[in-house]
Amino acid sequence: MWDGKLKEGDTYIMHNFKIVKNDGQYRVCDHPFKLLFIGATSVRPQPIANIPNSVYQFRSIKEVVASNFSPDLLIGMYYENDLISFI
Repeated sequence: MWDGKLKEGDTYIMHNFKIVKNDGQYRVCDHPFKLLFIGATSVRPQPIANIPNSVYQFRSIKEVVASNFSPDLLIGMYYENDLISFI
């Protein structure tokens, strides 16, 4: 039903869906959660300006190889419109 109607990188407004753990035997991605569309789910395109596709600042490979970070902490951030967001 939704195949070919949703495009990666586009933005949408969605109603009547669930967010569930992505812990099944067959998973299409490594994300811990997935969207579960139900019979009443509705999706419509909603362009949202200024959402960057890739503006991340990751640790350098030297820092990663040297283990110069704590693996249980966030190690990146990005800037957008004078705001800092952590990843």
